Amino acid sequence: MQNRYNKEIIPIEGWEREESFRFFSTFTQPFFNVHTEVDITPLYRYCKQHGLSISLAYMHATTQAARATENFLLRIENGQVVKFSGLDLSTTILKDDKQIAFTHFPFIENLADFCANGATIIAEVKKSKKLFNGHQGIDLLHMTTLPWFTFRGMEHAFSIGQEDPGVPKIGYGKLEMRGDQVYLPISIGLHHALADGYHMHLFMEELTKVIQSCL
Repeated sequence: MQNRYNKEIIPIEGWEREESFRFFSTFTQPFFNVHTEVDITPLYRYCKQHGLSISLAYMHATTQAARATENFLLRIENGQVVKFSGLDLSTTILKDDKQIAFTHFPFIENLADFCANGATIIAEVKKSKKLFNGHQGIDLLHMTTLPWFTFRGMEHAFSIGQEDPGVPKIGYGKLEMRGDQVYLPISIGLHHALADGYHMHLFMEELTKVIQSCL
């Protein structure tokens, strides 16, 4: 499978995560999930002021934060650990026939440009009959949004008995308004051979920085 971004091999022998990698790589279900929420009030207000899609905006912010968090760039490929130079995202889109489509969105640094390109992609995919649309390599984040309700937990489908490349799995719920603040439920699943809870913390710190930059 082709990937859009360059990659480098991380030698497992002598790697700081060597023991953790070898341990968790034996698990039939090696992902761990954290379900939390993030205050996206600055990003929400920015989108309202500039007429941008809030869902595309928080996916953009997530991707930007992941690109700044080293362990979110790591994948397993043919038994090796590789680190990509960048990431795009693939998210589920609800089509006109009420079926989902896994859809690639190239990362564009400028938020307005990303949202404009994203709106074009969504309009095309909604009429599509395909399950997969666009690039579906491992240099992605896998995302899904459940905008109809909030949640306090989420699990993802997975295959048992084959090497999983460790693409992070991110789910979003319905926005919660609490007074003047806006909160986004978020579920994050990481391959434990590639990351621990501490790296989840680093990602959340980066996500908060991105959101606060809208102030």
